[in-house]
Parts: sequence; C-alpha cells; structure tokens
Amino acid sequence: MTLEELPLAPVSTRPGEVTDGYVVTLDAAGVPTGLGLAAPPGTAGAVPGTGGGLPPAVLLPAGLSLHELLTSEAVTLLPLNPFGAVVIDASGILGVLEHPTIARHATGAEVPAGRTRSDLAHPEDAVLAGAVGVPVARVLCRCGQLNQVTLYDPDYPPTCGGEDGHPLDPQER
Repeated sequence: MTLEELPLAPVSTRPGEVTDGYVVTLDAAGVPTGLGLAAPPGTAGAVPGTGGGLPPAVLLPAGLSLHELLTSEAVTLLPLNPFGAVVIDASGILGVLEHPTIARHATGAEVPAGRTRSDLAHPEDAVLAGAVGVPVARVLCRCGQLNQVTLYDPDYPPTCGGEDGHPLDPQER
C-alpha cells in the first residue's frame, strides 16, 4: 500500500487564511518548510505549532509504500513533527499522513532497530533539486540555517549546513 492510498488529512499552504486543520509554510521554491495546526478562530497563534512558527516539515513521496517507510531510515524523521508528515508527488502536496494513521497501519510491520549513530555524509548531500523523491525532513537549526536531512538521530545529530559545521539543533518554533 502506497502512502497516497492511505487516508490523508487536508492541508493548506495559506496559514493566515485557515482556521481549522493543518497548514504548511513554504520556501521561495514552494517546498514545505514547516507543518503545524491552523490557529483556531479567536486565537493569535496561541496553540503550539500554529501561526508562523511551525515544527519541521517531514516530506514523504506519495509512491513510497508504508512498509518501505517503516523499515527504512525514513522512520527516524517522523518524530521531528508531532502531527505527521506531508505527502507529496509531482503535482504538489497531497495531504498530511497523521501519526495515528501510521500507527494503525503499522501494527504488523517488522520495524528494524534504529541506528545508534548518524554516520552520514555531510547534510548538504541530502539537498534535493526540484521535486522531492525520497523522504526528507526540512529542519530549521537554532542558527537559522534550513537543513534537509534523510536521517535524524537526536543523540548524534547530523552536522548543520551553516558556516561553522556545528551539530544540527532544531529550533523550537
């Protein structure tokens, strides 16, 4: 079963106009950088993960199977966003694959033990041009640098793409 066949929650790309559901922020190229909840009517971003400060966007290609997601290093990206992941294809954003949906469909999958270290090449190697075709997370570091990572281990974070090469420290947004 591919991700596009699972129930996906609707999402908007206009955070200021939506008062219910999920919203994403986009960079200049139109690629999601954050995913969060829309601000309920009468609040001005009072709910964590609303308004302009959104948790990192985890991007999953629509053609990825649920089994591939759960048995690959992509599963390490899912904890970066408390709501779920944005499912995309060549035409754009299809919706949000919520954590409860993943959990419901994952009950029989054999998930491998996680890696204890992130011995990856430099994170800039994970930067993709054009449409995203592999699972990635777009994480804003405390230094302000936007990073794309394909694996995230909070105990051994990858190196930030900033100038001094410090460990990636996700910004609390």
